[in-house]
Parts: sequence; structure tokens; C-alpha cells
Amino acid sequence: MKRFLVTLLIVIPIGILVSSCGGSHQQNTETTTSGNIRIGVDDSYRLLLDTEIATFQSLYPNAKINPDYGSEGDLMQLFMKDSLRAIITSRELNESEKEYFKSNKLFPKVTKICVDGLAFIVNRNNSDSTFSYNELEKLFTTNPSKWSDIKPGASSEPVQVVFDSPNSGNARYLRELFQLKQLPSLCSAVKSNEEVVKFVEANPNSMGVISSNWISDVDDSVSGDFLKRIRVVGVSSQNDPDAVLGYTQPYQGYLADKSYPFRRDVYYINREIGTRLGTGFASFVAGDKGQRIVLKSGLVPAYGVIRLIDAGN
Repeated sequence: MKRFLVTLLIVIPIGILVSSCGGSHQQNTETTTSGNIRIGVDDSYRLLLDTEIATFQSLYPNAKINPDYGSEGDLMQLFMKDSLRAIITSRELNESEKEYFKSNKLFPKVTKICVDGLAFIVNRNNSDSTFSYNELEKLFTTNPSKWSDIKPGASSEPVQVVFDSPNSGNARYLRELFQLKQLPSLCSAVKSNEEVVKFVEANPNSMGVISSNWISDVDDSVSGDFLKRIRVVGVSSQNDPDAVLGYTQPYQGYLADKSYPFRRDVYYINREIGTRLGTGFASFVAGDKGQRIVLKSGLVPAYGVIRLIDAGN
């Protein structure tokens, strides 16, 4: 399977987010580079945001970004209650949420910050680590009892699929993609992406669903450790559901050229009033330094020009 390297040629600094609304717990002395705020971050992007926040605070020592990491659903509830100034997640506001803010004369600013992928992982000893798009769709839409029901010649062991949380963006993404009211009974949930890795490592016939951010940066100690403990599933393109042309994994090059089918945009949604620290941090993440951090993390920057280099097999 070919791997691609992605290099950044140009990142366009973003002079955006100059006026946002929302957030009632702000002091007049707060600026775009100083103050103290609380934001919500989908657990899928913990590794990326740990680096973004640490870098921002090193540049602006009077700024304090306090992240609450958790599931998308739980964090969105806190955001709607004004308990969080901003939220980073893999979806935009839905229509009912937009209507709520509009009725309260609030207009949150939504900024795309990167593209990530949904990664399927299996036990290190599992010799079968490729699935066609059709096989994965069948897995979530037919509720098979054993692996051989969806993949001829596969194990006759019961199917186990584990998510980070029933309220996670990962679970919500697949429900929406395959138009499901709920995930099939073969699916269960733990409490985090890290626990999904532990579960798959301990259960040879299981499959886990995590964000690619947890396995995308080979220079990161956490990603490197996870990659030693599990195998990342290769998936055929949606336009090649039977894998005639082969398989790709949720790494940067395949996300950038859109050959990996389970990819999604990641957004920074800011509800603060005026131009304050939440706006400053959003501009940083979407600007030159922040987008270079995205690139280094193994995800695809939202802004800038990238070049794909065929690194061979």
C-alpha cells in the first residue's frame, strides 16, 4: 500500500473572527491574547489541541485556555447552556441550535480548522485488516452476528465494535452517514478513544472506531505507542466499494486527496461577545502557526496549499 507525505507550501494567515456573539461571563479587561476562558474539545482532538493550546500560551503568557475534553454530545449541551465559550467538534450547528441562538440574538462564528478521518482499528494479531466500503456499510446496517457474515472467509467469532462514547462525534458520524436511528446492538462504548485502543488490544476479534488524530502523528509518543498495539484498517474508496483498486488508511495524504472515504471537517465554534480571547485563539488555530501544527499532527490543514509526495510502498 502506498503512503503519501504531505508538505505545506503556503498557509494563509486568517484575519477572521473579528466579531462574535455569545458568552456572558467575560471581563472587560480580556483581550485576544490575554484572559482566562473555558472551551470544550471533542476527545477525538485532544492530541492536536494539547499542542495548539501549549503553543498559544507560550506565545501569550497572559492567556489561559482551559479545555474540557469529552464527548461531542455532552460538550454541545454545555455550549448551548453558555457553560463553554467555544467548542471544537466535527460538526457544525444543526438547524435547531441555529434557531436557538438566533432567537436569543446570538450569532456564533464557525471556523473550519482541519480535516481528519475516522479510523477503524483491529487487534495486532488479527491478520485481516482490510475491508471494502461495502463490507463496512454492511457491518453497521445489517447487525451481523459473526464476522464471516460480512466478509467471506473471515472469523466465525461474534462481532464486537467499540466506540469512545455513545454521545461521541465518531458514533454520530456513522449514524448520519449510514442513515441509522441508532447503531446496531453489536456496538458498545467505553469512555474515551484511549480506552477503545485498550479494548481492541485485549479482545482479538473486536474492531474499534477512533479519530485518526490518535494515530496520525508518528513522532508523538501517544500515537507511536498506539500504533505498536493495534492495526489500522485499510478501506476501499466509496467509488470503489469492492476494492478493485485497493485500500487506503486514514493518513494525511489519503485524507488530502479524498481517496479515504471516512473523512470529515473539524470546526471551531465560538459564541463569545465581541473580540476577546476566544476569538484570538480561533484566529491562531486557523492562522499560520496553528495550521502548521495541524500539518505536523498528521491531519489536513483547512487553509493553505499542500503538496502530495509519493513516498513509495
